[in-house]
Amino acid sequence: MLAITTLALSIGISISGSAVYAQSSSSTPSFVKPQQFQPLVDTAQSVTESSVKKDVSTEDISLTPQASRSLTATDDTYGGNTSPDQAITISSNTITEGYIAQQGESRWYKTSVSSNFKLTAYMAAGSTSTDYDLALYRLNSTNSTLEQVSLSTKGAGQYELLSYVATPGTYYISVTSYQGADTNNPFTLFTTQSDSYDQNEPDDNPWFAKDRGSVPFISQQNIDNALDEDWNKITLNAQSKVNLRLNNPSANGTYMLQVWNANLQSLGTLNQNADGQIVLPAGSYYLQVMAPSNFDLSTPYTLSVNYQNAAITRVAINEVVSDRGVQGFTDYGYGKKWRAGYNITVKGRAFDATGNPVANGLVTVGVKVQLNNKIITEVGTTDSMGYFAIPMNIGPAIGQYSFSAPASTHYFDIIQIAFGSGTNTVQSDISSLYHFAYSSR
Repeated sequence: MLAITTLALSIGISISGSAVYAQSSSSTPSFVKPQQFQPLVDTAQSVTESSVKKDVSTEDISLTPQASRSLTATDDTYGGNTSPDQAITISSNTITEGYIAQQGESRWYKTSVSSNFKLTAYMAAGSTSTDYDLALYRLNSTNSTLEQVSLSTKGAGQYELLSYVATPGTYYISVTSYQGADTNNPFTLFTTQSDSYDQNEPDDNPWFAKDRGSVPFISQQNIDNALDEDWNKITLNAQSKVNLRLNNPSANGTYMLQVWNANLQSLGTLNQNADGQIVLPAGSYYLQVMAPSNFDLSTPYTLSVNYQNAAITRVAINEVVSDRGVQGFTDYGYGKKWRAGYNITVKGRAFDATGNPVANGLVTVGVKVQLNNKIITEVGTTDSMGYFAIPMNIGPAIGQYSFSAPASTHYFDIIQIAFGSGTNTVQSDISSLYHFAYSSR
């Protein structure tokens, strides 16, 4: 039997570059989104506490004028926008830099939204040792109060990102030191507005993640700007093998999935159009979809998540359905095998080492045809009873062999077929097919 590894059945996880560059258009400045990418781990360690919850104020702020406030020497040096009434006006798609002189201090900015746009704000501290938080407020003009509508409060060394589906009005942004300060390395602030976005927005950070609970799900969404991120939260009641699939049909967008634990520690990344598996202990986790380079607003991606109850070690093939009227389990003189045309569907059932069916498991099937020795692989998922049906287009056969039937001669190839699950080979009750080419009288 042909080894599954020779059929190119790797799931496509790789290490990407060490930084992400955000570019929304040719006229928008590019800057580094500081984030390290690592391969998806096989098994994650349990996390008993979460650092995503920090003691950050979510109260509304009164926009009371403070014209009589005296500025200190520090304010004069690093800017006087330490309160909302001194906020600096900024424009979308423009990089703004600022300094924080002491722990607990804030820098304030304001921007206008003219229509029902999604407002996205990004901030990165200049030093990895400082912990700055980002918050967004909407001005309630009737009572001159700033109402907090979004926030992002990660730890030191991580950028902050938030979004809000805004109505027309004035919005205030605060950058606040939760820990530390830096008067040598400025923080970077950047905002952009999107006039088109999917129904799950805003979901650009863990605090606004779509809560999926503990059930499998399929989500179809769009990346609407270069900064846009889509976050989902899952909760596991027991240790589970999580199957992940990020499908992006766009030729213009390049996306990536990153898995985080409850402590916002990265458990690795999965490239687009690839399948991944990771064993996670009971607890909460976050799934982040982002665009490391280019995005395509017009084409949605699909994120599929399910939970496999055991490792697949064996598959039993029930049927190979084929086009061209050549399906069936027959004997052309080399033993009984399933016949295959150009398009086939491999149907079977997956089992674990103890013989129990495996629900929600990833099954990979691969064949090597004789024409150009081409290898074709496809991946499917078992249902709740362990059954799967995986369609494949394997193309034409050469016709290396022949068999004299009563009414005609059949020409065919004998091609090898193998199965896997994740990166592991899987036993099967078949190892080859009759690949039908043509018949003659």
